[in-house]
Amino acid sequence: MIESSVMPARLEAFLAEHAGQKATVTGYEPMTGGYSRLMALATVQWADGSTEKLVLRGDPPPGKSMMDTDRSTEWELLSALGRANSIPMPAARYFDPTGDRLGTKCIILDFVEGRSLQSHLNDCTDGNYGRHTFDLVDTMARVHSIDPDDVGAAIARPSDWESYISGLIDRFRQADRAHVESNPFLRYVAEWLDANKPAPLPLRIVHSDFQPANIMVTPDGGHRVIDWELTHIGDPREDLGYYAVYSASSGPSLIMSDPLAFLARYRERTGFGEDAVNLGTLAYFSSLAAISVYAQILGGAGAMSRGLNTGIMTTYTINALTIGHANFMGACLAPAL
Repeated sequence: MIESSVMPARLEAFLAEHAGQKATVTGYEPMTGGYSRLMALATVQWADGSTEKLVLRGDPPPGKSMMDTDRSTEWELLSALGRANSIPMPAARYFDPTGDRLGTKCIILDFVEGRSLQSHLNDCTDGNYGRHTFDLVDTMARVHSIDPDDVGAAIARPSDWESYISGLIDRFRQADRAHVESNPFLRYVAEWLDANKPAPLPLRIVHSDFQPANIMVTPDGGHRVIDWELTHIGDPREDLGYYAVYSASSGPSLIMSDPLAFLARYRERTGFGEDAVNLGTLAYFSSLAAISVYAQILGGAGAMSRGLNTGIMTTYTINALTIGHANFMGACLAPAL
């Protein structure tokens, strides 16, 4: 998918077969910014004279991926969300499920005109983020308002909140057992989380990588949520916690500048109560959200130590492990839930 010399012809043949009309690829270039998947932008001229841009999203070669996720599952999820019109997002148009045609398992999506919310925030050099804070909260709330029935059987559904949360907590112990060396710190955090479970919430769609870089802002100011590869059904507060951790390390943090106002807006938009959404639960779910990515990074580091992974992104993200330790300890010292 990264071979620009051969991909236009491959893509033309694929589109002719799946779109029902001849397509000429007039432009093809790899896209930067995707940490876990290969991305490319194609400009296509159709036989009827129309022109459009399409985004290709595929798997990197074996041993080069920072984390392993399933394109078939992502395709089923995106297709289901699109059919239900659950939330504004780029339409998933075509899928190569084997990689035989496009060189790797690959989803083709509509291109979104505009730029990411992260780039808009980077322009706010005076620290005044205006409407962006509430827009981000509202988009998060909209994700958590999606009816899980909209996605059908595309992703697994937990049986109940209690066992689901226990399973999330156990990922700390699993990460410790799977690593190349013992990490008792992870077992300590798991015991603390088990002893301090918060009030439950209804299980909802959880994006799992909710951050401004995954929100495209259209010219009219609308939001389009992208990069659903880690999406699952779980506790919506996982996205709150993940965003808090992500923004604290990558900046700017629209939540930590005024967390009470941020959480109040979120409660207003979702209807959740203050007993379930507060500073204590924010800290709690910061840990539960972070362990999914943390365990992936830990696994990549372990694979690198065994000579099984040489990806540059794995090397880069190993820096996040020490940040994770600090955040987990901070959560254990948070206010009572």
